[in-house]
Amino acid sequence: MRKLKEWFLLTFLPGWAKETVLRDNRALQQKLDAQRAELDRLRAYVDGLEFAIRRRVVVKNEVGK
Repeated sequence: MRKLKEWFLLTFLPGWAKETVLRDNRALQQKLDAQRAELDRLRAYVDGLEFAIRRRVVVKNEVGK
């Protein structure tokens, strides 16, 4: 399907439309990559929280008296 779509775009669209479609696709791909990176970071954070909850980590924050 991808090759058919690329062929259609390159064959039947005028030059300015091709450039616009390709530019928009690149921008969307960059946005998608950034969101995937953020999602991976958030998943790592959640995994850390789940690990801490399972281990029942107790943080004592005692100020010297």
